[in-house]
Amino acid sequence: MPHLVLEYSSNLALEVQPTLLRLNQALVASGHFEENAIKSRAVRREDYLVGTQPQARRAFLHLRLAILTGRTLEEKKQVADILGAAVQKEQRWPQDTQVQVTVDVVDMQRETYFKLSLP
Repeated sequence: MPHLVLEYSSNLALEVQPTLLRLNQALVASGHFEENAIKSRAVRREDYLVGTQPQARRAFLHLRLAILTGRTLEEKKQVADILGAAVQKEQRWPQDTQVQVTVDVVDMQRETYFKLSLP
């Protein structure tokens, strides 16, 4: 915990490892999460459509952060804002393409979450 999934359209030239590192560092700096508890991954979407105009030059990058229940709405909003700012740093966005960046912070139920750390 937490689990961070970055999904992005294949028309973005995203440098995945540096982006994930920057996002993880932002989560640690927020003061809400321990460094070794953060699990992040990226999923490049080859098949996607933004809107209803297939010919339009559009792209997306979506972050979904799943965290255990117990944080306030204000804390979740703060974390969403931190992630939104971090993902934009040092990115090269295509000039001729509309890019939509979204962040969603969702709760995982503590009572049903299982975690095991092996050596």
